[in-house]
Amino acid sequence: MCFPRFAALLVALWLPAAFANQEIPIWPQEMSGNNKFINFSKNPAVNNRAVTNVDSPEMIYVPAAGKNNHSAVLIIPGGGFSYIMKDREGLDVAKVLSQHGYASFVLLYRLPHGGTDENRTHAFADVQRAMRLIRADAARYKVEPDRIGVMGFSAGAFLAANLSNNPDETNYAPADAQDAVSARPDFSALIYPVVSLKDGVTHPGTRAALYGKSVSAQVIAQNSQEDRVSAKTPPTFLVQALNDGTASPQNTLRMFEALRKQKVKVEMHLFQQGGHGFGTGIQQNIPAKNWLTLFSDWQSSLVKQG
Repeated sequence: MCFPRFAALLVALWLPAAFANQEIPIWPQEMSGNNKFINFSKNPAVNNRAVTNVDSPEMIYVPAAGKNNHSAVLIIPGGGFSYIMKDREGLDVAKVLSQHGYASFVLLYRLPHGGTDENRTHAFADVQRAMRLIRADAARYKVEPDRIGVMGFSAGAFLAANLSNNPDETNYAPADAQDAVSARPDFSALIYPVVSLKDGVTHPGTRAALYGKSVSAQVIAQNSQEDRVSAKTPPTFLVQALNDGTASPQNTLRMFEALRKQKVKVEMHLFQQGGHGFGTGIQQNIPAKNWLTLFSDWQSSLVKQG
């Protein structure tokens, strides 16, 4: 390693503002930057990248740009587990959250190709490990360790809900002392989510990528996230458009009912327009563009309530 690069690494380790958009490897001895992507954008000035293969799971750190509210969000983009929408459901969202005072960590996780147990567990492990790393280094990121949440989009919402419902599940052997830290999010946001595995509600392609094309009734019953909600599930924020033609709004409605039944704090916003995959909603200039402000107000209210 050359000295300038080593010096830059030291700066990154100690000054959060100095490593904005820094790629942070998830696992020990891992190097970042080996992931493949394509750009869906037809405008050279606007990125709409989708990661197609993740060899090196990592987080991209985006610090608070305005007044720091000392809260952090682990962002899990979707893409039907065929790819990961790095910009539209990752960095674009992080930039808006940054203006609201949040530190954000956009997760590029291993895709559960083919629905095998091993690949699925890798995805679950990457999410769990990422949350532990953020909390273990909360002081360095200038966030409070009890104000760290997860935000998942579409297929990524399944991973977010799984972490929220089952934070202590054993998905990997501890790698270091950071794995002794709690992986439970303090709040959860599920955006146009695919959380159910049930016929007529789930997105078939997402379910097949996670659990294979032939899914037993037992797997569906045991792993539909709306049925795994408990009193320990963290406060949850739900957003979806009613004209979503990919993920049925029943995913959101059933999760809302399950959270209410367990007396978990929950807020739900259903928008008339937006379809699926609207991200921040800013480019479309539709009412759904207000959801990030609504989320920030909701999360701030949780802090005030203690």
